[in-house]
Amino acid sequence: MTSIQSVLAAFAIILIDLLGRAGLDKVLALAGGPTLCALWAQLQSVVELVGAVTTAGVLQGLTVLITQASESRHEKVLLRDALKLGAGTSLAAGLIVALASPRLAVWLTRGEIETDLFLLAALAGCIAVVPATLNAYWLGKHQQQRMLWLALLTSLTLLLVAASAWLGMSLRGLIWVQSLVTAVIGIVIWQYIHKLSEVRDDSVDEAEYFRKLVKFVPVGLVIGIMSPVSMLLVRGMLSGTLSWSDVGFLQALWRSTEWVTATAAGVLSLIFLPRFSSTYGSAKFRKEMMRAGVMVLVPAACLLLLIFFNQRSMLAALYDARFVVSDKTAGLFMLGCWIRIAAWLFLFGLFSAHRTGLIMAGEALSLPLYALLLWLFASGMTMERSALLYLASYLVYLAFSAASLLYSARVTAASQRDTEHK
Repeated sequence: MTSIQSVLAAFAIILIDLLGRAGLDKVLALAGGPTLCALWAQLQSVVELVGAVTTAGVLQGLTVLITQASESRHEKVLLRDALKLGAGTSLAAGLIVALASPRLAVWLTRGEIETDLFLLAALAGCIAVVPATLNAYWLGKHQQQRMLWLALLTSLTLLLVAASAWLGMSLRGLIWVQSLVTAVIGIVIWQYIHKLSEVRDDSVDEAEYFRKLVKFVPVGLVIGIMSPVSMLLVRGMLSGTLSWSDVGFLQALWRSTEWVTATAAGVLSLIFLPRFSSTYGSAKFRKEMMRAGVMVLVPAACLLLLIFFNQRSMLAALYDARFVVSDKTAGLFMLGCWIRIAAWLFLFGLFSAHRTGLIMAGEALSLPLYALLLWLFASGMTMERSALLYLASYLVYLAFSAASLLYSARVTAASQRDTEHK
């Protein structure tokens, strides 16, 4: 079971990330306004794309398999294989981004961001996989206290980027700072993982664990590519149908809700994913799902309502007085965020069940569906309509995820009954 210390460490990890991102956004808003915030977000989507093909797939699998591993030597093999497989997957994604960067610069930023900046963003995403691998390993071992120290170390990147922005450094300089700091941290952690994952037992079947991790690669490719690419497309389309300033306002609204959505995702990942993984297929799994629903969805609803009623003052505090959206836009967006969190509850249940095919199918019904709806209803686009389409896409995603987990649970129960009869 998860200790109180681990729970507190998990919340501290979430808070460190939120404060770092909020502080950087505040400095960017003061230094360059909504446009700089939007362009920086575009570059970070590239970083996330390259890194998420591993973190959303292989590393989620690493956490689940570490939780279910029976011996320490098996854990070390999993860690080593996950680092190799994850680094290779992200490197392949980074090379694709590098080859496509001239077109990306035109399609997604209308020439506002130069080609070489996309290359640096891809590099940062590749290197970020290294600390993320150690983080996933420790999560599977329920070592949230160690994860807290890692979060403090990696937060130096955001701190130094924010300091550079405060000193007036250009967008080019900021992405250089991010890449260099990430590289230094990555090299240090790579050496640590190399020593940690040394195995002197030849009896361990490494091929078996590698095959298990490979099953999660398609999930990472689908989620890791679809979500960041969808966000790139969403911002790109809205910059044409609205403006880059409006995109900056919507990005600010998105960031303001991240205090809730990121916390919810962190609680589900850091606390409940290991519990789901260890109880799936037993009567305890449903109880864990119910407990997670109460602990996550009820507070999330209350906090999103609080943000909605204070969204103008919150946007002004996080950014400045220029960042304003209508109450209707904010309300629809807040509701969409709550539906999104509810869908994540079932998503993590599917991860614990190893239902990679259903996870991949459902991913197309989240941000990719939102991007498609924005394209279909582009004529006469308003900020209110964009928020309504966001809500609609996640309603579909929630329905699919809930139905998929229910189906998976029934299949597993039927399989267990057949085994008992035999």
